[in-house]
Amino acid sequence: MTIRQHLFCRVLFTGILFIFLLPCHAHSGKARFHAVIDTDGAADDLRTLCMLLGNREVEVLAVTTSEGALLPDSAAVRVRALLDSFYHEGVPVGAGRAVNAPAPAWRAHSAQVDWGDAAAGDGDFSPAQALIAETLENEEEKVVVIALGALTNLYDVLRKNPASGDRIDRIVWYNSRAEPLSGANFETDSVAARYVLASGVPVTVVSANPACPVVVTPALIDSVAAVPNVYARKIAATHRTPPLAKLIGERHLEAWDDLVAVYLFAPELFSIRELNGTVRACELSDKSAAAEAQTRLTAILRGKPDSESRVFYGFPVGGTLYAADVVPIIDSAVARHGLSEWRAGVLTNELHGHLGIYATIGVKMGIRAREYFNIGVDDILVTTYAGHKPPVSCMNDGLQVGTGASVGHGLITVAEIDTPRPEARFTFKDKTIRLVLKPRYADRIRRDVKRGIELYGNLTEPYWQYVRALALRYWLDFDRHEIFDMYVGE
Repeated sequence: MTIRQHLFCRVLFTGILFIFLLPCHAHSGKARFHAVIDTDGAADDLRTLCMLLGNREVEVLAVTTSEGALLPDSAAVRVRALLDSFYHEGVPVGAGRAVNAPAPAWRAHSAQVDWGDAAAGDGDFSPAQALIAETLENEEEKVVVIALGALTNLYDVLRKNPASGDRIDRIVWYNSRAEPLSGANFETDSVAARYVLASGVPVTVVSANPACPVVVTPALIDSVAAVPNVYARKIAATHRTPPLAKLIGERHLEAWDDLVAVYLFAPELFSIRELNGTVRACELSDKSAAAEAQTRLTAILRGKPDSESRVFYGFPVGGTLYAADVVPIIDSAVARHGLSEWRAGVLTNELHGHLGIYATIGVKMGIRAREYFNIGVDDILVTTYAGHKPPVSCMNDGLQVGTGASVGHGLITVAEIDTPRPEARFTFKDKTIRLVLKPRYADRIRRDVKRGIELYGNLTEPYWQYVRALALRYWLDFDRHEIFDMYVGE
């Protein structure tokens, strides 16, 4: 073989190998970070939680609270309110123990920030130590612990069972200064901090760089507000009203704990120092990195355009791509129900062969279940009671697309029952909910369909046009947060 032939064979082999390896590196849709987030209830924690809850590359397994900006119980009430406002009722919250540290100067304005309707919660929280320990034990993947306050809860976990540290991939902790240790998160419970840093569990201490602060300005809040999701809207709303609006006007607010999220997604912006074999410190490297960090804050909120797609990059919503009778509802449906529901609705109806009423109900039910657990597609077990006979069985198509629990993945089961009904059970990590279409909506559908049969006859072309118009109306008008009864643990 000549040298030229040898080089050609090597290039050809490399090209073929690259093609076959592509699927291994393709976007799988699975979360990159399986996280427990610990917060003390400060405003920068609210921003960080919103960024991480809204990004499909992060699976938030639990949120716990520690003492700092607020007391643990008070912070837990606010976290629960925030999660419920996003309909993430299935994300558990644990309250840590108080350590009776001196109250920080910012506790008063931290207590005024609107996290959500605190009156809606019952205030009954698991102990943070127990929730973290249970989460570490039950999670298949190693867990990233994102610590935005004192390290009390991790100290309690590791002191009781040092082996649980083996289930932690790393701790990413915000603290004002790593060397020497100083700052509010350290000083609130210095004993806990020193213990955790000496435990052998990998810890990255993220700090702001005083030479290049990331100031939270009105322009930054404007760029956040332009991100079209509920998490960005929450940040914008809280930061455009007292007490945060005044602090922003005084240029007092900076990205502090938010930098933990930036580090997770853009570690290249940080200079890193190894303090010992398991602890390292990092801060933004320079002014250019600080400027880029502002852009990354909104990018994390926006998430990846292809977070749920495997073929599309994002999902098309241009009116020229849709049938004439669909176009008028696109903008309103996306604004009201979100792009995720729109995407699933489009794909379901293409799969289903016509715009189906119960297929659309299945989409909304599946999206609501995913929303409850705050998870992506292909992560949930579904048992449907819609049977095998149309029209109710059409719901099964929507459930598959809405959740990713397809027949091919073996994640959906059609229960064998005598009387099919628009109902399904959803199980994720041993937690279960059951969703049932409320009787008044089921009755409305039956009445409307019956009227169509009376007007046009059954299964005639005019009848199908009538059903199509109904399906479009329900798609736009039915709110997935209103149309289902939910039963937790059944």
